This record gives sequence, structure tokens and C-alpha cells, in this order.
Amino acid sequence: MAEEQKPIVFTRRSSGLVRSVSVFSAFALVMCHTVGGGINKLMIFAEYNNPGANVALAFFITGILALVTAYVYSELSALMPRTGGDYIFISRGISPLLGFITSWGFWFTEVLSFGIIAFYDIPIWGLGFQIAGAATKNTALLDLGTKISQIGPTFWLGMLMVAIFGVVALFGMRKYTTMINILLILPLVGSIIMIIVLLKSPAVAHPSWDATWGAGMWDTVVRLSKQATDHWVQTPFNMTATLMAGVGGLWAYIGVTSASYAGGEVKNPERNMSIAMLGGAAVIVFYYVVLSIEVYRMYATPDGSFISMYCNVFQHKDLWGQLTAIYPHAPNPYLPVFAAALMPGQYIFQFIVAISAAIWLMNDIPVFLIVCSRQIFSWSFDRMFPERFAAVNERWHTPHNAIWLTTIGGFIGVILSFVSERGIAGAWVAAMDTTMLYEFAVVFGSLAAVVLPFVRPDIYERGRRLSWFGVPVITIFGIISFFANFWYLFIAGTWLKATTDLMLQVIWMAAGVAIFVGYYIYNTKKGVDVRSIYQQIPPA
Repeated sequence: MAEEQKPIVFTRRSSGLVRSVSVFSAFALVMCHTVGGGINKLMIFAEYNNPGANVALAFFITGILALVTAYVYSELSALMPRTGGDYIFISRGISPLLGFITSWGFWFTEVLSFGIIAFYDIPIWGLGFQIAGAATKNTALLDLGTKISQIGPTFWLGMLMVAIFGVVALFGMRKYTTMINILLILPLVGSIIMIIVLLKSPAVAHPSWDATWGAGMWDTVVRLSKQATDHWVQTPFNMTATLMAGVGGLWAYIGVTSASYAGGEVKNPERNMSIAMLGGAAVIVFYYVVLSIEVYRMYATPDGSFISMYCNVFQHKDLWGQLTAIYPHAPNPYLPVFAAALMPGQYIFQFIVAISAAIWLMNDIPVFLIVCSRQIFSWSFDRMFPERFAAVNERWHTPHNAIWLTTIGGFIGVILSFVSERGIAGAWVAAMDTTMLYEFAVVFGSLAAVVLPFVRPDIYERGRRLSWFGVPVITIFGIISFFANFWYLFIAGTWLKATTDLMLQVIWMAAGVAIFVGYYIYNTKKGVDVRSIYQQIPPA
């Protein structure tokens, strides 16, 4: 009688994925994931939610942190170029359980952000229609832009956007990244126009705003804002508030590590990961800091930031109702609203700025889907999640079941945004929820970089092995990244309520532990040597 063959260690002997992602596409993943809601919405709300904050300084501080984190992850990606990102780094460098639960938490972050961005992108498209309507004196376009910017239509259109990108993702990484590359190039013109127009003198802000959005609106906003002092009042510079505002910056920079999650699909990862992640992070930090300096300088007033006053009115339903009763097409507070206001009568440029911002925000969505679906795939390939989610379409080489599950998670993110938008802090708290678990993941990703040369020399010796005074460079940067990210992990947590937000995260993470333990027991009973799974890098 033939001896019974033991099951293979992984789900199968090869991943089924193909290396079709070029260096430019990997760079595009970083850029498109990152430039979106953080700069267009959270940067605008940062001083409103943190009175006394210097928003540009907050984005600079967190930008330095983003650069260090990008370096650490680019080095780890070169050493372990497999799909799954920090799940692979942590599970092979520190602990399988830690690898799974940190990835499980970050998946929660990403999949909710997938839906959050879909929800908040719609009003920016609405702004584009409003500008087009004003340019052509077309009331129908004005009304359409105003209508889709309201919370009800935004919800349904956000759900539709999630569904469309979920379907398109099924047809192969090559086609999908080509689409992402195009979506990266399209909004660059609007970004350049925005940087240039924000160089104007602050003296033009008040008259330009009224000329664009309605005579007397500026003074009306200032008057209405003074009626609500429960959340925002003019406050002198405060470093604590600046650090708190930096949590929005962290959320804005999350995408600098995104290429690592498609590590098994990037060509020449040893070289291209550094170019994509470090290069992308450097461009993004420059862009974010410059824009935050410019827009808050432009809209500074003796009574405080006009941007924060406008946010204050917007977030109070009664005050917003009074404003829109006078100005029915008053736009939602997004960055392009404040940039477009500086170009009264220049409808083409205003339209380009608004549509570019909408495309930037929309660009996040396909990359969120890639990151989330590849995390699910990597768990399943290691047999720590239902194996059906490791299935890869033979024609398109995409993990189709993982993509469908991610799409469902995106729908939930839209629902969360719909609910949170009705609160005073709105999207800010939703972003803090996601930032908390992102920080938890990169804290241990940084620790993996610290100890990898010592606990897994077999992996470390495959790389460049740079050192400084005998200490591996990856260890040095890992310590810096750990320190800063660990600090911001707690700063992000101060925004959250212990009985709701934090409890939800604890329940989610506990569920992740239970899933890991359950599959560990299940696989052991099947005769799978689970320990050997995590002693090796998954096959390509």
C-alpha cells in the first residue's frame, strides 16, 4: 500500500500571480493611493478639528515619518518580494500571529478607506458640474452639481463607484495598472494650476470668494461661524494641536507603502520598490506641505482661518441651512473649492482644478482594492484564511474571490462614511479609526526591520547589507520608524471613544486572533506543518 502523501505546505506550489507591474506602475500605486482624501478634505478640516494647529507643520512632521517608513518598507520589499506586504515581513521576521493580526487590522483600515474615499469623491465631481454650470449659465448643471453633493445621492453614487472598480479589477493587473497610470497623469495639470494660483496675495481671497460663490458670502460665513463655539474657535498656535492634526497627515500618507502589497507582481522588485516608494513619498510630501502652506496663508484673517470658519458652518446643520438658503449652490469644503475661488470668471481653469481633484481622489480607490485583495490572498495562500480566497483566475491572473470580498468591505466603508458625516467631527473620526490600525501595523513592520538581520540572516543576506559603524542601516531606520509610529499610534487613539471606536477595533482584532488560532489548529489536524510555512518566503 502506497504511503499517503502529505499535503503541500502552502495552498499550492506557485502563487499564480505574474510580475506585470512596471516601475512606473509601482510608482503610480504609491501616488494614486496617497494623493486624495488626505489633502483634499482632511487637510482642509485639520485646523477646524484641532484649533491652534499649524497644519503645514503637521504635514511636514508626518511627512518625514512617511519618508522613513517608506524606506523601511522598500528595503523589506526588496528582501521579501512577495504579495502581502507587512504580513510577510512581520510573520517571517517576528511572529506569525503578529503578522496576521497586524495585517488583519490594516485590511480593516484599507477596506474602510476604500469606501470612505468613494463616498467623499462624489461632491468634488459635483463641484466640477457647479463650475461648468456657472461657466455656461446652465442652471441644470448647477442643480446637478448641488444635488449629487448632498448626502443621499453621494451615498448611492459612492456605492456604484465601489462596484465599478471591483468589477474592473477582475480583468488582470496589466490592464488595471494601465488604467491607474492614465489616472495618475490626467490630474497633474490641475495640481500645477492649483499650486500657481495659491501664490497670489491673500488680499484677493475675500473679493475673489464673493465673486466666485456669491456676493457677501464671505461675511455671512464669518458671522454664522461666530454663532457656533462648541467645536472651533480662533486659537493661538499650539504644538499639541499640531501633533493631533498630524494624525490626519498620517492618514494622508498611508499609501507610501502600497506597492509592497503587490510585491509578487512588481517587476525587478529589488530595484523598483525603492524607486516607487521612496520616490513617490518624496513627491507627495513636497506636494502636501507646499499646498498646506499656501492655502492656509491665503485664507488667514484677523478672526482666524476662513477655511475653519467655513468648515464650522458646514458641520452645523442649522448654520449650513441658513447659508444655503441664501446661497443654494454653496460648495462643500474641499481644497479645490478654495483654489477655484481665486480664479473668478476663469471657468476653464476652475473646472480643471475641480475635476483634477476629483480624479486624484478617485485614484485612491483602485489601489485600495489592490492592497486589500492581496492581503486576503496572502493569508489564504498561507492557509490562515479560507483557501478559496487564494484562487487565481487562470486567464487574468487575479485573485478574483479576494477582490469580491474586498468590494463588499468597500460597501461597508461607504455606509460608515454616510453615518459619520452626520456628526460634528464627521470624516475626521472615521479617518482616526483607520489611522489607529495602520499605525499598529507599521509599528511591527518597523520592528521586523530592526531585528531581521539578527533573527533571519538567511533573508537579510540576500539584500545590500548596508551598515553604519557595524549596525545594519535597515535596523537604524527601523528604530526611528518604530519610535515615531509608536508615538503616533497613541496620538491617534486620543481621538477615539473607549466605548465605541476603540471597542470596535478591539473586537475586530480579537476576531483576527481567533481566526488565526482556529486555522492553526485546523491545519495542524490536517497534517500541515504550519511552522514550516512561516520559516520560508512563499513561492512566486
